[in-house]
Amino acid sequence: MSIIDKLFRKSPIPNRNFYYSGITPPSMNTEGFLNAYSSIGWLHAVVFRIALGCSEVEWILFDASNQDKPKQIYKHPILTLLKQVNPFQTSNEFIALDTIYNELLGESFWALNFNALGEPAEIILPYPNKMSVVPAKSFPFVKGYVYGMGEDAVPFDVNEIIHFKYPNPLNQYRGLAPAKAIGINLDAEQNADKWVNQFFYNSARPDGVIQFDYNLSDEQFDKLKKQWSEKYKGVSKAHQVALLEGGGKYLQIQNTIKDMDFPNLKQKNRDVILGVFGMHPASLGLTENVNKANAESAEYQLAKNVIKPRLDWKKAKIQEQLIPKFRRSENLQIGYKEVVKETTDQKIAMAESGMRAGYLTVNEARIMQGYDSIPNGDVLLVPLNLIPTPVSGKINITSNETPKSKGLDADQKRLHWETYAKSTERQEEMFNKVFESVLNDQKDYVIAELERTGHLPVQLDDEKTALKFKPAIELVYQSGFEDAV
Repeated sequence: MSIIDKLFRKSPIPNRNFYYSGITPPSMNTEGFLNAYSSIGWLHAVVFRIALGCSEVEWILFDASNQDKPKQIYKHPILTLLKQVNPFQTSNEFIALDTIYNELLGESFWALNFNALGEPAEIILPYPNKMSVVPAKSFPFVKGYVYGMGEDAVPFDVNEIIHFKYPNPLNQYRGLAPAKAIGINLDAEQNADKWVNQFFYNSARPDGVIQFDYNLSDEQFDKLKKQWSEKYKGVSKAHQVALLEGGGKYLQIQNTIKDMDFPNLKQKNRDVILGVFGMHPASLGLTENVNKANAESAEYQLAKNVIKPRLDWKKAKIQEQLIPKFRRSENLQIGYKEVVKETTDQKIAMAESGMRAGYLTVNEARIMQGYDSIPNGDVLLVPLNLIPTPVSGKINITSNETPKSKGLDADQKRLHWETYAKSTERQEEMFNKVFESVLNDQKDYVIAELERTGHLPVQLDDEKTALKFKPAIELVYQSGFEDAV
């Protein structure tokens, strides 16, 4: 007996497409989550934002025969299929709807239609809530799939279906969505909206009761009910003062909408929805405590932590279960264009560090920032205090031989020395101005003292002279520090 038989032969494997734990409201079954997408604003906003991000994917294909240098393939039936999935949907619509199913139900099914060559030619996206998984005798293998029920049921072979699903610890045959983890909050959000809407219609429930000390006849009851509805029911007649006849007493029993504290409840539900999907409020246009920097950071986090992992999830399934269905696909590898865009600060930092470190030319750094190339900009700015040192063999520290420069030709050396000469010319110009200023001040001081006292001054103001040289010395230190860095 195998380990799988020991573990699962006596335990039935659940095949429901939802799991009711006794805590999640019964209304939040499979179809309930699909309906919630169209009736709960924040759930729709979050899921649709994720779906839009995933739908912008651009699939790319590689020939990985040489693992070190994969070769990109620009034309292949796989790329054609992923760009033209079926005659009814664009690839963007298909991926968006596929993403919506996964976020709400935790799973989606790709039904494949094969051509005469036995390769997938179309992909259809059936409703996942109508698809059943048929387990095989050996867990966790699948025997097949059935779409629909009764006479309308359509069986599918395992080879015809690709089942995308998020991990479900209670049912390895079905998926578990982020939305299902917050069924209570979604139900509370939906009920809160219904309550508020009903409040404007008839205050959600009776504001009070009319009490009589005697029994009313059927005629009196019907008359009072009709008069009450005509005078006080509806939005335009809300909060009016009721006038009662015949000894009736009005007893208020309703909590006001303020007492229900709906703003805090709805904000809490909103935060729970955003949190379970990993969505930053700024990505949905919420401007609470948001500036340009953290708004850009929110978009970066959305792409990095929300969109990219989901695309990686799809890519892995496509690689393992779709690519092998094509002929001569052993070395084919699916991928997609990078969706995580660098922020402005990251681009600036990368360009500056690359140029200072000497592995980016001036023009390469300019192009990274969106600027045009400049003449003579295809040069590397390498600090002059860096000396090439071999990494193989032993280095003779006591050798008197001068290290030889490697990797620079004559023109590059000349360019470096010209750059260095220009920087020293600036320093020299600064010192000339300082010397000229100091000498002129000393000359004026000596003449003035000679005319005033009749003899030359014994001592000059050395402290004042030193302050004159301070800017020039700081320039030299700053330049040396930048070269060292």
